Amino acid sequence: MNFSRALSESFFFGNKLTFRQKIASYGKRFVWSVAALLLAVFVGLFWVKPHRVFSTEVTVNEKTQAGIPVDVIELKPVHSFSRKRTYTGKVTAARVSELAFERSGKLFEIVVDEGDQVQEGMVLAQLNTRHLQVMRLKLQAERAAAQAKLDELEAGPRVQTVAVAEAEVRRLNARLKNLQADHDRNQKLLKRNAITSSDYEASQYDVEQQQAQLDAARSRLSELQEGTRKEEIAAQKAVVANLDASLEDNRVDLDDTVLKAPFSGHISKRYADEGTVIFPNVPLFRLVEDQRLEAHIGVPVDMAVNLKRGSQQEVGLNGKNYQSTLKAILPELDPVTRTQEVVLSLSEKAAKQLVPGQVIRIEISEPVEMQGFWLPLSSLARGERGLWSAYAVIAGKEVGENVLEKRQVEVLHTEDNRVLVRGTLKTGDQIVVDGIHKLTGHQRVVIQDRR
Repeated sequence: MNFSRALSESFFFGNKLTFRQKIASYGKRFVWSVAALLLAVFVGLFWVKPHRVFSTEVTVNEKTQAGIPVDVIELKPVHSFSRKRTYTGKVTAARVSELAFERSGKLFEIVVDEGDQVQEGMVLAQLNTRHLQVMRLKLQAERAAAQAKLDELEAGPRVQTVAVAEAEVRRLNARLKNLQADHDRNQKLLKRNAITSSDYEASQYDVEQQQAQLDAARSRLSELQEGTRKEEIAAQKAVVANLDASLEDNRVDLDDTVLKAPFSGHISKRYADEGTVIFPNVPLFRLVEDQRLEAHIGVPVDMAVNLKRGSQQEVGLNGKNYQSTLKAILPELDPVTRTQEVVLSLSEKAAKQLVPGQVIRIEISEPVEMQGFWLPLSSLARGERGLWSAYAVIAGKEVGENVLEKRQVEVLHTEDNRVLVRGTLKTGDQIVVDGIHKLTGHQRVVIQDRR
C-alpha cells in the first residue's frame, strides 16, 4: 500500500476519517468484490455446460451406433439328461423287539423303566425262583445217590463181601453133607422097614433143599468173584444221565426267570409292574435299537432296478442331508402304493440326530431321452401362447454388424438355474444370457463375453 493510498484512506477531503466511516468504506469494497466473483462463476457455468452435454451426447451416440454389449452362450445339442425324482419314506430302528419271558411266574423285580438306555446282556427283570431252587436241591440229592451207586458198581465187590460169600458156601456144603448122610441111613432103614416112607421122603426133601441153597450161594460167590456186570453199570449210568438232564432243565428254567437285553438300545414301553403274574410270551418291554437307524422308502420298480446294493445314497430331512448305504431291495411289491421298498442304513451322524418315525426323502436320478438345448434361466422372456422367447445374435447387413433376433422356444425341463428348451434354435446359435429386459429385436449389439 503506497503512501498516497493510505493517506486517502485516512483522510476524506482533507479531514481524518472516523471509525464508522472506515467501516462503511470497507463494506462497499467487499460488496463489489463478491459481485464480481459471482459474475465470473455464472459466466463459467454457461460456457462449460454446453460443452459437457455435447461431449456426453457424442459418447452415447457412438455406443449406440456400435451396439449394446451382451454376453452370449453358444448352443450345444443335448440328447439326454438326468432328472431327479423325490420319494418319501420313514426312519425306522434297525431292530425292535417285544421282550417277554418264556415261562410263567410272579414278577419279582424290574430293573429298568421307560426311556432308560440299556446295554446288550443287561438284566431287565426277574421272576420269583423259590420253587425252582427247591426242585434243584432235590435233583442234586438224587443225583448224588445215583452217582454213589454207580461208583460202587464200577469199583466191584469188596474183599470182605467175597469172603462172606465163600464162608456161606462152605457152611451150606457142610450142611448138605450131613443131610446127605442122614438120607443114606434112612434109605437103609427103609429097606428094613425101620422107618416109614414119609420119613424117608422128608430126608430126601431136606437134601434137595440144601442143594438148592448151596447152588445159589455158589452162584452169588461166582458173581462177586467175576465183578459187576456191564449191563448193570450201563443202567446206572443212564440213571445218572437222566438226573443230569433234569438238573440242566432246571438250570434253563432258572435262566428263563431272568430277562436280559438282546441288544443295546432304549426301553420304549413297559407293560407291567412288580407282583404281576406273567404268562409265557406276553410282552413286558419294547426295546428299540436307536443307535443304528434305517430308512424304508418305496420307489417305482423301474427306478429300483437301477439301484445297486452297497451304493452310497444321500437322503434329506428338514433341509439337512445325510449319507446312507443301500442295504437291501425288498423283492415284493407293495399292493397299495405299487412301489418296491428299499432299505437304507443311515450313517452314525444321522442316527444321532434322527428318531424312528420321522419322514425322510431321497432323490434318485432318472435318465431321460430328449432332444434340446440347455439355456440359463436368465436368458428367457415370457412370450405368447405359453411359449418363451430368447434373443439370438446374428450377423447384420453391414460388415461386422451384430443384431438381435427373437426366437420362440418351449421349456421341456427346469433344473436349478437352467432350462432345457427346444424351438427355433440350432447348434452353434449364440443366445444372450442375461439383461434381456433391456433388449429388442433387430437391435445392434456387441458380443462382450462368450460362455
